[in-house]
Amino acid sequence: MASTAGANLGSGGVFFSPQRRQRRSGHSPASIGEDSSGGASAQGGAGSSGRGGWIHVSDSRNPPEYGRISWPEDIFGSLEVDASGNIEGNGNYQPSGTYRIITRNGILGLSPFLREKLVQRLRSEEKQQQS
Repeated sequence: MASTAGANLGSGGVFFSPQRRQRRSGHSPASIGEDSSGGASAQGGAGSSGRGGWIHVSDSRNPPEYGRISWPEDIFGSLEVDASGNIEGNGNYQPSGTYRIITRNGILGLSPFLREKLVQRLRSEEKQQQS
């Protein structure tokens, strides 16, 4: 069985690393190796080639590998950026619509900052309901 990390899962649940060719210097990162598995990682992570696009805002319960996009169930939404990587206008935020608070990887994974902001908001909502 192949995993998303590029390693093969053998019988008994043992991981075997894939066979890789030796990398030669003098080649661009995107052309190293004979396959296309480098993807956006080999292009510097963004993969947009200076055209702008969207960055996805996701939770931290199941972080993707470098240069990869989170699973749709982990993405809160997306922000539009220009070719320089600056946020367009007011951000043009679009909610995902596929985000799930609970998945097989756990419950809502927030950074400490966002977790504190959520707790503050929940406490203020609780006070409003009690009064």
